[in-house]
Amino acid sequence: MRIYILRHGDPNYADDALTPRGIPEAKALANFMKHEQVDELYASPRGRAQETASYTANLMGKTFTTEDWTTELQPLCQHGYCEWDAHGHDIRNDDYLSDMHAYDKVPTIDPAWLESIHTTIRKDSDAFLAKFGYVRENGVYRVTQPNDKRIAMFCHGGFGSAWVASLLEIPLPLMWSGFFMHTTSVTCILFDERKPGIAVPRCLYYGALPHLYHEGIEPSQSGIKANYD
Repeated sequence: MRIYILRHGDPNYADDALTPRGIPEAKALANFMKHEQVDELYASPRGRAQETASYTANLMGKTFTTEDWTTELQPLCQHGYCEWDAHGHDIRNDDYLSDMHAYDKVPTIDPAWLESIHTTIRKDSDAFLAKFGYVRENGVYRVTQPNDKRIAMFCHGGFGSAWVASLLEIPLPLMWSGFFMHTTSVTCILFDERKPGIAVPRCLYYGALPHLYHEGIEPSQSGIKANYD
């Protein structure tokens, strides 16, 4: 099984919709996802994710299912920015790096909020994956119903990267400080079954933009905070 985690197109956050720039991004993504021959489509309930998903659904003649648990995270923004935009130089201190699961050692992110996000996403992800026959046990997944489905989830930068962190067992602060999802970027997770009946999520690619490059579309800088050019 493969899961495609797709960030929505360039957003108009005020209206929870795509900008004029985001629409051609979403159309280019639809062409790519049709080429990937995805079997099932899912989307966050947020308007920008729903709109992005609609282009792929319409092109493929499919419908998509709304998954409320994949909505964008509710940040505390205690330091004037979303937690997934926290400065890496604040996170990567020697104290935290010596114990990367000790969220109380991340000075700029509330540890109770981090633990809540980690726990909630893991619980909801487990319930979602179990429907496809992948049951998490001790960090890997017992395969009860083997399949080769390709599943697309249209969601968000904060949530999407947090979900990847959960699947790959990467500490959430390091995921947020070390990886970035452009709008309409594609992340592909393969449930690798080297041992019969046991699957381990492996990232085939993260934040990829082949569809934009193919269409000659310059990637949006939405969400980038410094020295991108």
